[in-house]
Amino acid sequence: MTAIPLLRPGGPDDVIAWRGQEPIRRDQFRRDLAALRARLPDRPYVLNHCEDRYHFLVGLAAALGRGQVSLFPSSRALEVLAGLTRDYPGVYCLSDQPAPEEVQVMEVCGYEAGTGSDLAAEPAFAPDRLVAIAFTSGSTGVPKRYPKYWGGFVEEARVAGERLGLDAARGGQVLATVPAQHMYGFVYSVIMPARWGYVLGAERPFYPEDIRQALAARPRPAILVTTPVHIRACVLDGVRLPPLDFILSSTAPLDTALAAEAEARFATRVQEFYGSTETGAIASRRQAQGAAWRTFEGITVAALDEGFRVTANYLPEPQVLSDRVEVHGDREFMLHGRSAELIKIAGKRIALGDLNRQLLEIDGVRDGTFFLPDTEAGREPRLTAFVVAPGLSRETLLDELRRRIDPVFLPRPLRLVEKLPRNATGKLPRGNLLGLYRELEARELAG
Repeated sequence: MTAIPLLRPGGPDDVIAWRGQEPIRRDQFRRDLAALRARLPDRPYVLNHCEDRYHFLVGLAAALGRGQVSLFPSSRALEVLAGLTRDYPGVYCLSDQPAPEEVQVMEVCGYEAGTGSDLAAEPAFAPDRLVAIAFTSGSTGVPKRYPKYWGGFVEEARVAGERLGLDAARGGQVLATVPAQHMYGFVYSVIMPARWGYVLGAERPFYPEDIRQALAARPRPAILVTTPVHIRACVLDGVRLPPLDFILSSTAPLDTALAAEAEARFATRVQEFYGSTETGAIASRRQAQGAAWRTFEGITVAALDEGFRVTANYLPEPQVLSDRVEVHGDREFMLHGRSAELIKIAGKRIALGDLNRQLLEIDGVRDGTFFLPDTEAGREPRLTAFVVAPGLSRETLLDELRRRIDPVFLPRPLRLVEKLPRNATGKLPRGNLLGLYRELEARELAG
């Protein structure tokens, strides 16, 4: 079986990555790869915690060269990492930062750049090579695990890049606000640029001004790989971003008004990807051209009684996703939210996503979400809202919501908070929200 290279073929002086204004060239990558591969412990599994995206790329290639499988857990919580050490004996952590306390449950190998003259061979892997085991985020329940193969990553990067209009001959830059350890960040800020010959940005900016500065350091217009949370923050902040080829958004549907405002403010197009841990990205849309999602080449969808089925030539088998969709033919669909997000009160139904959109449209709301906890001790759960809205009162927010939603769905209670417990990709796992709900409820009872 023919091996497929990690990097697009090129010369020794090709720029692989940028760190600030410092270019990192292919020969440096090969030196770093040779040095790190020689230092890695002989273990079957690795947890690549490198924050620097270039370090992550070197660590990935080095681990694969040692026959190791990367694990991508849903979070870095102590109990999650402890579970990995139990379920995957021999797992160790590769990190370019001082090891955080929770990682001490496993052996830690520190990243070190290569300073010698040894050059590793260009890394290449068989299509059926097991690269990683990915875990779902647990947004609606217990995380599940899925094996990921090199051929699948390569094919996803190819069809997605074609949909985005990437040009290997022209090249470009990719800057991402999402971590490389998330499947979206892994494929679209690491694998896709590597395979298409684009330069990846080593840093992961978080705040709007950090994003602006990182983009300004790029020698030409860049692609910004990000999430609705970061797009909203940039729009609300009023930051002026340098020229962009386009913005790519995923992890949650982007509100139509926000997409339009981002396109106008930043003078670029905003592309969205729809996908899952199970399937990778499978479809795209641009809100300015329509709300329907169209699948990538070789991917079809079919409606089921609950959810829908996704078939792709690079997936080992068809996958069933739980989102509620309206299928138009076998390559186009409308998304109506997850079945698990549909709530019923007083005989009326609504999706949590619809409630959240109404909440976020209120002037002055910087972030917010509705949450319905589980039934406990026979007590019916109360629909709750957590809202970040400096300067607005609960009464003002409730008055605004009364104008927008059926009164039966008004949150009882509405909690004003400084921030929401989002993870690194901007998602709100149910466990995080439940923890916040219990914390605030306990505080209220104690006070």
